[in-house]
Amino acid sequence: MWLRARRGSLGVVALVAFVIVVGFASLYAYRAQVPATPRIPYTQALSEIQNGQVRSVTVEGERAVLVLHDGRTQETTVPDRDEMLARAVTERDRADPAHQTELRYQQPAQTVGVALSILLSLLPLLVIVALVLLAAYAFARARAPERYETLARLADLRDRGAIDEEEFQREKRRILG
Repeated sequence: MWLRARRGSLGVVALVAFVIVVGFASLYAYRAQVPATPRIPYTQALSEIQNGQVRSVTVEGERAVLVLHDGRTQETTVPDRDEMLARAVTERDRADPAHQTELRYQQPAQTVGVALSILLSLLPLLVIVALVLLAAYAFARARAPERYETLARLADLRDRGAIDEEEFQREKRRILG
């Protein structure tokens, strides 16, 4: 019986170890993600527009996304109420009318990105809580005597005369029921 209980607790320990490894691997994968669009300084964005490297500019709130002629995408933060970006595009279009730079303004979309980011940042905490609960369950289960061991102890107490047959039967029903 002891061996069976020991094997069961080893399985729980293996499960806990597996959950820990998967949790840390998920956290590492999340943290190792490369941002989809590289951020550049605002002055660099203005310079690239003036040099004719930019095909289009999309301004959304305080964020501007630049698509370069080589297909790369860059992102910059536009200062509040700034008109220099529009002026740089207009001047570039006047200087080279054959290669116009498209300038679009869009309303900032309500994204779930912030909520998703918060949830993902809570992921390590949730993994730790789950591991603690799982470990507590495993320890409680490993320390709890099996039903048949308890019945054997009760039978021994009955045989010694410490409890009578009625108490033994009542406890037996409670344990098995």
